[in-house]
Amino acid sequence: MNNRTPTTRIRNAVIRATYAVLLLTGAPTYSTAETTLRVAIQTLPAALGNVHRSTSSSELYTWAAMFDPLTFVGSNGEVQPWLLESWDAINPTTWHFKLRQDVMFHNGEPFNADAVINTLTYLTSEAGKREALSRLLNSVSGVRALEPYTVEITTHYPNLMLPAELGIIRVVAPKYWQEVGPEAFALNPIGTASYQVDGWGPAKIELSAFNEGWIAPGFDRMEIIQLSDPTARAQGILAGAIDLAFVVGPDDVQTLEAAGHTHHVSQGVGAMGIAWIQTDEGPIADPRVRRALNYAINREAYIAALLNNGTKPATQATPSNAIGWDPDLPGWPYDPEKARALLAEAGYGDGFNIVIELAAGGAAADAAIHQIMGQDLAKIGVGFEVRSMTIPDMITKFNFGGWEGDGFNMDFNIKPSLDALRPFVSCLTRKLWHCRDSLAEKTREAQAAWDPTERLSLVRDLLKAYHDDPPMLYMHDTIMFDGLSNRVAGYKPVNLIVNYHDLQLAPAAR
Repeated sequence: MNNRTPTTRIRNAVIRATYAVLLLTGAPTYSTAETTLRVAIQTLPAALGNVHRSTSSSELYTWAAMFDPLTFVGSNGEVQPWLLESWDAINPTTWHFKLRQDVMFHNGEPFNADAVINTLTYLTSEAGKREALSRLLNSVSGVRALEPYTVEITTHYPNLMLPAELGIIRVVAPKYWQEVGPEAFALNPIGTASYQVDGWGPAKIELSAFNEGWIAPGFDRMEIIQLSDPTARAQGILAGAIDLAFVVGPDDVQTLEAAGHTHHVSQGVGAMGIAWIQTDEGPIADPRVRRALNYAINREAYIAALLNNGTKPATQATPSNAIGWDPDLPGWPYDPEKARALLAEAGYGDGFNIVIELAAGGAAADAAIHQIMGQDLAKIGVGFEVRSMTIPDMITKFNFGGWEGDGFNMDFNIKPSLDALRPFVSCLTRKLWHCRDSLAEKTREAQAAWDPTERLSLVRDLLKAYHDDPPMLYMHDTIMFDGLSNRVAGYKPVNLIVNYHDLQLAPAAR
């Protein structure tokens, strides 16, 4: 007897059709002497190769093959050299950075002080303010060359976290950028990392090894293929068309393991949740309602059922691996009776309806988790409508507004610095979610605190304030399940930065 629903049958038919096409047209054959890594991702960057435009996971996964960061932040928060070799704080608002001297861009331009100055000057200019990364450099007041491979960066206020924040900045080839501008650069990006772009299509990017680079590539060619469905990405591994599949589901992991493949589990760099749109009216405007919604969700149940018990409930507006996370803040126990009492106190005892916008497929089991959350909320009389949107739509709305519901799925992410303060800083420039004006001064004070102990105390004060008056429906620390073909070894991403250059790959079959 066939117990599959019509939706499941249709979905599986789409997956089979997708891979029939992939196997016929998307998986070219190479000689056994040449190795090609084939990567499946939910969506290619909406900004193409404009590495300044976004910090979403899809972009970071893709751009890591082409661009190097200035610094590299390890999983423990320790800042490590990368394109920047060393640094010193001359005083609380002046830093000197030494650059590597053996780095070249894909087009032959040298990586030097001029390259760093070009990138940082653009991101801090009026023209650069439309780029998402410009908001992460709001402390920078100036940059100049001291020597061909030494730059000085000055800041508006003391910024203890500047070396870590520079881990999100990827330097572009300066002469080429100035000649063609951001839009043309996005079509044919030029970086310094181990792989260079040969072709960028609507659903696939083709790259080849950059053998003149400072880090030797581990394989010859690379393809990054857009596949929106998580199961389709996993099925690609089973079909022999994909080697690395970003963000597959826990059920897909079991299927891969049974077929002799592997997977990798990563703690993400955010606290997943539903961020409430800033509003001064309606149920969401009342902090009692926002607290009630947090008590209504049985996080432990869905983490066990859908995430293989691989993560923990979020207790605050930052993940548990953040610098500043407060272990003493209580979580949100499942307490529907308390939730109903708070709703009644706020005047919403008869319930109400909310609309959520969700870009599904970018996080493990996200669509299924939202279904369970809807069932939990229904028990306290809250209707929960989920409207789908694409990742590019989400990025556009996140940067420029235009939300249509009461909230949207979001991780209060801390990439790359692992700084728990980062989500609150956005409240100083725009009020996308439930920011509190009364906390703006404390946020600025924390930003400028030069003493680590004082800074930690201020950050934890903010975390407590946003715990007691929650700006979001807290869900869980983000977790990623990535599928790996048995051809792949050495996969060790850190903070969503993929170590493509370290991967070992068996030759592709003819």
